[in-house]
Amino acid sequence: MDKSSSQEFFSAILSSRILVPYLEQNAELAELIETPDHPDIRYFENPAAAAELAPALRHRLSVMVTKNISHNVEATKQLVAFMEAHPDSQIHNVTFNCRTQHYGVRCARIGDQVHVICVMTGGHNPDELLGGSLQ
Repeated sequence: MDKSSSQEFFSAILSSRILVPYLEQNAELAELIETPDHPDIRYFENPAAAAELAPALRHRLSVMVTKNISHNVEATKQLVAFMEAHPDSQIHNVTFNCRTQHYGVRCARIGDQVHVICVMTGGHNPDELLGGSLQ
């Protein structure tokens, strides 16, 4: 993802206010979002086709519901619903990787607009698992 695209995704995420609930819980996240080129913000270069991801995510959601797993279930529902409504879209991931927690914001570009879909949370991701940042 080129620099202008990463700036565009960063701006869309901030203006969507999707991270506000997490900012109240994690002061480090507030530090990360002060600048779009912070080294712990990862903009992944290769988006995934919604039509290709949807079947696997529908299955994952089914397993989550069956096993009563609540972690990220609402975000997964939002992502599946978006992909079903926009099967031709490309899903992008921007990860805000704090010391103890990460926040993976799923977005899509449709035409000239960036749509912010949901936030997937989890523990800190070691740098070697994330690969290089594409700033």
